[in-house]
Amino acid sequence: MATEKPISDEDQLVALGHVQELRRDFSLWSIVCLQISLMATWEALSSVVATALTNGGAPCLFYNYIITFIGTMFVVLSLSEIASIYPTAGGQYHWVHCLTPASYQATASWFTGWISIGGQLVFSASAAFAAGLQLQALITLNNPNSYTPTRWQGMLFYWFILAYSTAVNIWGSKVLPHNNTTAGVLHVVGFLVIVTVLGAMSEKHSASYVFTEFSNTSGWDNDGVSWLVGLLTTIYPFLGYDAACHLSEEMPKPSRNVPLAMIGSVMINGVIGLVYAIVLLFSSGNLESLLESKTGFPFMQLFLNVTGSPAGASVLALCITLVAMAANAACVTSTSRTSWAFARDGGLPASQFFAEVSPTLKVPVHMVLVVGLLQMLLGFIYLGSSTAFNAVLSMAILGMYASYISPIVFMLVYGRRKSAPIFRGLGSGSFNLGPRWGPVVNIAAIVWLLIGMVFSTFPTVKPVTPENMNYCIVVTMGWMLIGGVYYYFLGGKKQFTGPVVELAEGL
Repeated sequence: MATEKPISDEDQLVALGHVQELRRDFSLWSIVCLQISLMATWEALSSVVATALTNGGAPCLFYNYIITFIGTMFVVLSLSEIASIYPTAGGQYHWVHCLTPASYQATASWFTGWISIGGQLVFSASAAFAAGLQLQALITLNNPNSYTPTRWQGMLFYWFILAYSTAVNIWGSKVLPHNNTTAGVLHVVGFLVIVTVLGAMSEKHSASYVFTEFSNTSGWDNDGVSWLVGLLTTIYPFLGYDAACHLSEEMPKPSRNVPLAMIGSVMINGVIGLVYAIVLLFSSGNLESLLESKTGFPFMQLFLNVTGSPAGASVLALCITLVAMAANAACVTSTSRTSWAFARDGGLPASQFFAEVSPTLKVPVHMVLVVGLLQMLLGFIYLGSSTAFNAVLSMAILGMYASYISPIVFMLVYGRRKSAPIFRGLGSGSFNLGPRWGPVVNIAAIVWLLIGMVFSTFPTVKPVTPENMNYCIVVTMGWMLIGGVYYYFLGGKKQFTGPVVELAEGL
């Protein structure tokens, strides 16, 4: 029996409708580091813990974290299987195009790509916003009586983070894998340092406070609804695990390495985040003092309360802020690659221009600049109204989850049929859930994503006011309306036909 010759990464990409244009500079290790620092799970928990405690108290955060961890594993396993079959930078929209019937293939693919880009843009902006305001808060922490933070200064800090991320993605592209590795190391070292300090120096709550004392101060009359709304605070720290698939064309053996990076990063961050959540809940102290912090960040007040030193608190806080900066840089990388791939397939206005890759830098410079500029423009919304700005950022969960659910649904309904493309020539990929467990995992993932999408639209507290209203459904529908106008009335449908997949024998 003849032995089949392994297909090269470049030939596999050709079979998926594209030619190699980017350098394959990322190793598996650097991609894992990019993923864990982009997700920044324990760091994100630091920012949401105070909000979480109002929706059910410490037990709600603890148990919701475990539920979210499990639900996320179902999703990442489902996406990893598809990414192993179709390892391209386009990710979700490319997968949908390959898995859906021809009658609505292009339309389903285009809208998946559009919502994916929207979700990634606001998710990326949220990381930059957090990092920028944390830098500003560090000034407040060290000068509480002489510095009064203003919104325009916060916008400048936000722009500084975005300028750094854009620059490093263009001119520092060769060292970007090393930057991601450094961020990954800081992610782990910072966790160890902060957990040690909190564990050794803070006053501790009782075990019953952390694990059994449910407390609903959110204003929701139904405790179950309050608990489910509290899921938002544990879903956000787990977003972004699809980043590795958008760098498929920049790493060797993507059919194997993308699933390893996606699954590995969720498992690493999930375990680290669980340990951190437990330590944080035991060490959180008085909630009122955290919420009334002049810094605007309860975790900074906690560090100050525990260490008794602004300098010590600043060092601990910087561990989180620097990873948030790295997370934004990684988000710009991932979002620009998704958008570039979408333009390459004719999905955007002026697609030919945005699909260009610099012949010297081997980077889609135009798209990196657009991703950075769009996020900078959001800063003007913050300057005018922080409520409006937060409304835009609220789209992150709904947008990302909507882009995750589409390919999983089509994989379950069409992709597992024997007539599907994966059985007609592309092969099942290096990571395969199999005919028995594949549908089970897919269904569990879909159920989880639907729960997350529904409750991501609920206000976190009641009574609802214009300031605390959850506008994510309004923002998401607005984004989809803009896309729909372009697609149906401004030539998008005519221009976009999707990737041309070559179902070659032996692949």
